[in-house]
Amino acid sequence: MNSSLGPGGTETPRETPSSQPSAPWWATLIAMFLTAAATAYFMTPATQIPGAPPAVAGIAVDTIMYMPHIILLFGVLGDMFTYDGVWSIPSLVGVLSIFLNFFMKYFWMGLQELWGKGKEIANIGNGPQPQQQGGAVLPGSFYKNYDGCSVQGFEDWATQYAPQTLVITATVFCYYIFDIVRNRGWLNGLASILGFATVFLVQFSVLKMNGGCGDGTWSGMSQAVMSLFEGIVFGGSAYGIVQTYYPERLPSSTVSPFPRKNKKDLTMGPDGRMYDSSGAPYVILPNGQAVPDLSTQHSRDAFAKIAGENLGTGLPAKPAECPAV
Repeated sequence: MNSSLGPGGTETPRETPSSQPSAPWWATLIAMFLTAAATAYFMTPATQIPGAPPAVAGIAVDTIMYMPHIILLFGVLGDMFTYDGVWSIPSLVGVLSIFLNFFMKYFWMGLQELWGKGKEIANIGNGPQPQQQGGAVLPGSFYKNYDGCSVQGFEDWATQYAPQTLVITATVFCYYIFDIVRNRGWLNGLASILGFATVFLVQFSVLKMNGGCGDGTWSGMSQAVMSLFEGIVFGGSAYGIVQTYYPERLPSSTVSPFPRKNKKDLTMGPDGRMYDSSGAPYVILPNGQAVPDLSTQHSRDAFAKIAGENLGTGLPAKPAECPAV
């Protein structure tokens, strides 16, 4: 037992990697996507890889085309297993974006008239390209009738401007990104931003590869820009509402600002309490989980400092330094 640990101790050992904060929600989300892609790749028999189109590529295309459906289902399953009540909200916002996207067509029609761009001019060189059986990566035969532009069952709400699937992807991801950047900082939000960029670009490429969406009036790039704009508006607005009225329902509220510890990461101090290598006290619950011990002012100040650093909100005010006290 090291008597120099804990309050009043003289030694503060170096922080070990095992005592760092656990992976946040966006890391789990990205891991889910990577796992799905890897599973689709390795479950394909090696004997089917040669040929045109490759079987592996076909499965990967199917996975990407159905990515919006997976994103919508992810929130429902997340709340089903965790009971957090935060993951279904972005999924609901994603579903609502289908209908909002339909009414946004009037906004795009107004801009089209304002800019004086007729359909003949906008359609020059931007018509759908015929599929090349030898070069294009086609979907698997089971999904050959699905173009990936609309959520199945909501085809009647599709428009020629922004594909539903791209709008859903942008909306849900923007909701998560606004939350993580606002409540955890740009550094913690970098992975979610890169993950969104990767998913969005790959999904856009697959749609373009399979002939694009709409009647050919708008190019694939124009549709991607409109989808991104709508996603920022829908996702950002939904985040703003939840942040203002129900901040406890944001995904970031489920991420503890304190480092996750295991019993093996702690050492008993001279007072019988359990401490980590930085001297912060913890309590071991009956299920073996370690939680911060906030029973003393010293520990409350220490953990408040940790929370301020991890949340990016600064340090809490002290009575002696706060003019309002």
